Amino acid sequence: MGRAILAAAELVRRGYLVSFTMGNTPLADLMVARPDGSSSFLVDVKGQSQNGAWLIRSKPTHGNLFYILVRVGEGRAEDRFFILSHQQINDLIAVQKRIGEAKGLRDLGGFLWAAALPYEGKWNVLPGCPIDFSGNASSR
Repeated sequence: MGRAILAAAELVRRGYLVSFTMGNTPLADLMVARPDGSSSFLVDVKGQSQNGAWLIRSKPTHGNLFYILVRVGEGRAEDRFFILSHQQINDLIAVQKRIGEAKGLRDLGGFLWAAALPYEGKWNVLPGCPIDFSGNASSR
């Protein structure tokens, strides 16, 4: 639950309204919306405290589902957030599976830590992202 709270706090800082699903939506941890009602979407949060593989199973793509991967740091300033669409998650899982098969390895059931690095801080992947990386209002 701590990882979902961290992700929710970051979303609120960026101008979104956030509700916790409390397990009532198996697809996601958070329901997120813009205050003006212009966009709403689901977020599944995955977290870890060390730089290990992201263990996420592929699911049929849901266009309104996004992922926030949280690397919980020793202190608040060391927390890291990786923001991806559901399609991007499925693509990373498929690439890792092909690499594993080519090397004769069993399915990892996710992807390696480094595969998420290009998505760090990519809040603009989310629908209606109101605030850019510097904390300024978005020009969109």
